Amino acid sequence: MKHAALGILVMATLAVVAAAAGEDIDGWHEAKWGMTPEQVQKVLNYPVSAADLAKVCREPCNEAEALELDDYDLNGQHFTVRFWFGKSDSRLEGVSMHAKQLDHTDGKEALMKIKNFLVTSYGAPGSVGMDRGHFVFLWTLPSTKITLYSDAASEIMILYEQRREKENGKP
Repeated sequence: MKHAALGILVMATLAVVAAAAGEDIDGWHEAKWGMTPEQVQKVLNYPVSAADLAKVCREPCNEAEALELDDYDLNGQHFTVRFWFGKSDSRLEGVSMHAKQLDHTDGKEALMKIKNFLVTSYGAPGSVGMDRGHFVFLWTLPSTKITLYSDAASEIMILYEQRREKENGKP
């Protein structure tokens, strides 16, 4: 009887996980696409501050503004998270996550751990490829495009982007 109950519990858990994988998301956690910086600060349970774009961008970032969450733990890996807002309307359009403290000894292991976490969360990536020495994994959901970039040595970045109307199949 215990084995049957355990089997039912395991199957129910797997069904919930399978149903959750690949579900649409419309932002990052409580921060939803189209929110203003003030709204994002209000809904997040983490302290954020204005990002110093002079340090972030390799060239002038006059067309955007950003908030920054200095330390976010995702599955044991620490990230700096930036919330990107369009300069014309100050609405949330993207979220970038940059891994902290990676070195050549654990880069591949960290990449696989993060990739597996994303697969569990969103299903199998729609495409996998290489771009200038970086592995690129792409998940395309109805409202959000998620891209995992890594050189499998010292760099991991996850980018959440709001999909545009044309991509969503809307006129």
